[in-house]
Amino acid sequence: MPWRALYRNRRARTPQDGWTIAGSPTTLLSMRRVRLSLLLIAALSPVVWADRLAIPHVPQRYVVRTGDTLWGIATHFFQDPWRWPGIWNRNIQIRDPDLIYPGDVIVLRYIHGAPYLVDEGPAAAMAALGQTMAAGSRNTVVLRPRVRSHALVAPIPTLEPSVIGPFLQRPLALSRRAFHRLGYVASAVHRHTFLGPMSRFYAKDLGPHPGKVYEIYRRGPALRTRDGDFLAYETKYVGEARLVRPGRRLPELEITSSIREVEAGDRLIPWHREAPIPYYYPRAPRRRIDATVVAATHDNLNLGTYAAVAIDVGKNAGIRRGYVLRIYSRPRPFYDPVNREMVRGRRQPLGLLMIFRTFARVSYGVIMEAHREIHVGDTVATPRD
Repeated sequence: MPWRALYRNRRARTPQDGWTIAGSPTTLLSMRRVRLSLLLIAALSPVVWADRLAIPHVPQRYVVRTGDTLWGIATHFFQDPWRWPGIWNRNIQIRDPDLIYPGDVIVLRYIHGAPYLVDEGPAAAMAALGQTMAAGSRNTVVLRPRVRSHALVAPIPTLEPSVIGPFLQRPLALSRRAFHRLGYVASAVHRHTFLGPMSRFYAKDLGPHPGKVYEIYRRGPALRTRDGDFLAYETKYVGEARLVRPGRRLPELEITSSIREVEAGDRLIPWHREAPIPYYYPRAPRRRIDATVVAATHDNLNLGTYAAVAIDVGKNAGIRRGYVLRIYSRPRPFYDPVNREMVRGRRQPLGLLMIFRTFARVSYGVIMEAHREIHVGDTVATPRD
């Protein structure tokens, strides 16, 4: 049937009702069902969104204080802090819409039942605006010049600086090639010398333009996948040294600080200014990630909140700083006495991990929540609803 004839059959003009939809009772019944479904979706949508908010008491207004962290504020509004970026409204009227400062007011609002958060700026400014609006209601606004001063404040960090600060520059995860290309400690200048602070040593392979200050690292254990494939060498920080006598053949350095004795063969990495605390939004990866905890930054067998761990995926797998992953236990096998067989149980959620540093094939994260003890060998994956 031509489309014009089909169109005439589906819609007919009547003098009483104007345009009406012509069709069988089955068609009309289907349309009523569709309309009812749409009404149910509209009615239930606030409930669905409510599940994403912190239950049962969700603050409608929060004033940021000194000492707050982005993760902490997100947990005020959400059971799942990684949902923050999905409803965060970047206020273009604020100087840095991506940054949050002490004194800012975070307000929870709803559009068609869906929540979103907005930064309305400093609380003092909001109060002044309210006073101005009140004065405007009397049709009189008095403006007086005045000097305004305030201390320079930094945006609140994503995490407490003391949690990830020590790990922003070390440990390092280096490939075999990168590790063997580093300069190294060749020998002590004086025979039978304990290589500690104020001791001097010869170095080699510093390159044609050596730096003035170096960090000293020692090769640690090799990080490997669950199948045993090599990922990277984890390095252990030893100390720092400064160049006191340059030279192409045998430059001479003096140890300025150390946490253990320096040994011949330790590697030298040019010192860089202390890394700033990174600012990023906690968020879940858009793609599915499955990885394994392959190392911890300390020797405790049982890991808990704020412990730093390494996982066996990195930049090559699309891992970015700020990603939040859920930690799972390894499935525990158990014996079924009725069927007389071994059964493999399910993996159980243990907590949350936030990535703060990435390398090519390895990433480091900090455990933000731990419901039970966590071990090397446990798995991590993209959190699901």
